[in-house]
Amino acid sequence: MTAAGEHCADEAAEDRLDPRSEEVGSDGAPAQGETIEPDAGAPVPTEGTTCEQCVEYLDAVTRLKADFVNFRRRAAEQQAQASERGAADLASRLLAVLDASEAGAVHDSELVGPLHSALLDALTEGGLEVISPAGQRFDPNYHEAVLHTTDEIDGETPAEPMVTDVLRTGYAWGGRVLRPAVVGVRG
Repeated sequence: MTAAGEHCADEAAEDRLDPRSEEVGSDGAPAQGETIEPDAGAPVPTEGTTCEQCVEYLDAVTRLKADFVNFRRRAAEQQAQASERGAADLASRLLAVLDASEAGAVHDSELVGPLHSALLDALTEGGLEVISPAGQRFDPNYHEAVLHTTDEIDGETPAEPMVTDVLRTGYAWGGRVLRPAVVGVRG
């Protein structure tokens, strides 16, 4: 029997005794001088509550509980997305520093090289992905072509454009391109 059905079966008993009371007299009434306090989590049926009303109340509470669970899930997802967007924004702001340290590492590998490596390692551990497509097929979603040559390879023109030079490294965060790689293309 469901909770609503049990309540309906006991409707006649409710007129005599409040089921929320723990102490009752011998006649089934509350002990003299005792006040009846409802349980904090127990539903409080009012006088004249019918079985249909109990079912409606139970349905409303069940829906409210489901709405709250969905709200908590959406709030957690939104918080995670906001955190990811913030991290991606910070990484995109640090790309200029990464480019400068990369250029400095070319000229002074002893001093600037370790700094560039440490910065790149820290960002890649956080989720930064390096796009350096030398020798790969050209993909306009990840690469920006600024040089185009039509040289033949072994007497044939390649069927698909291939990346020959990487002029500026590209970066992505969580699969989303922050900056495409600037490349030279053949074919």
